[in-house]
Amino acid sequence: MMEERSEEQGREDGYAEMANTDTSLQLDQARWDAIVATLPPLVRARAKNGVRTRAFLEAVLWIAITRQPWGRLPKAWGPWHSVYVRFTRWAQDGIWDEVIASMQSQADIAEPLRRLVSDYLLSRHPASVARRAGPRYSPF
Repeated sequence: MMEERSEEQGREDGYAEMANTDTSLQLDQARWDAIVATLPPLVRARAKNGVRTRAFLEAVLWIAITRQPWGRLPKAWGPWHSVYVRFTRWAQDGIWDEVIASMQSQADIAEPLRRLVSDYLLSRHPASVARRAGPRYSPF
């Protein structure tokens, strides 16, 4: 379940600073562990050894749940453009599909994230949707 974390929980690299933002939506440990288990090996290794991947995922969830423009992302999560670029790479690589699949029982965060990813893929990069869907049948 989403919960607000207090500063005394002590996250490194300014992560505790994000807990003080009144709009912060953060993952509890059980949800985080479920998501990490579905990540590709290299991303999973980085996620286990640092807080940046978790902060990135929470930033994307904030965008998905609040439906705010990327430019309104709280500064505590870093530059909005960096988060957006990483989001687009994950979308094009299909990583979000695995993340969303790991959250099937948690519709409160899975559905907004699914909507955000599909909106991005359909509106910005229709070719990437076709590429991930496989070759099209053509009678010619």
